[in-house]
Amino acid sequence: MFTPKKIWTLEEALEVFPRIKRITEDFYEQAYTISKLLSDNIYPENEMEKMEEEIQELIRIWSFTMQEMEIDVKGIWLVDFDNGEGYYCWKIGEEDLLYEHSYEEGFAGRKLIKRKK
Repeated sequence: MFTPKKIWTLEEALEVFPRIKRITEDFYEQAYTISKLLSDNIYPENEMEKMEEEIQELIRIWSFTMQEMEIDVKGIWLVDFDNGEGYYCWKIGEEDLLYEHSYEEGFAGRKLIKRKK
């Protein structure tokens, strides 16, 4: 059975955003910690491979979690909320959901979200 893709209003995206941000930051911190250990230390090859696989697994789980919440994953730690005309766009390091872009322009065409007053 076909389930139509979720189209997000700005209000819906802003409501779920704190949870998305928290989940993403948690996964990012775990992956960063392992990555920092890898860059700061020398490990046997099998341990290095295991740690690299852990990072990949964290990214896979994060991506799956976002998709389960009907959020589009557009890159590592980068998500979009489809609004029917384009996307509300957020990446790790940004404090809030501030940007949007059309389907055609993509990430490079991001502009500040025009908020209704």
